[in-house]
Amino acid sequence: MKRVVFDVLLISFIFLLPWWVTLIFAILGLFIFVSFYEFLIASVLIYTITSVPESTIFNIHSLIYFLIVIFYLMIQYLRRFIILYKNEISYKK
Repeated sequence: MKRVVFDVLLISFIFLLPWWVTLIFAILGLFIFVSFYEFLIASVLIYTITSVPESTIFNIHSLIYFLIVIFYLMIQYLRRFIILYKNEISYKK
């Protein structure tokens, strides 16, 4: 139930608040919930809504999407080294 409320707030924040507030809220969700895939969706939505179309030789949009996925995977990997999550994992065993 907590995750559903968090997701509804996140989607609301995307359309109602500045992008940086929503991004901080989404990053917070990465540390609260396990496998928070909504971060990827929210980040892509934020970038799509707030970005300005540009006509350049290089496709910068693909690079941004790739960086979002890399950031998500990096956070998922680094969670193993945070003491709070080590204790949580040891209790599950």
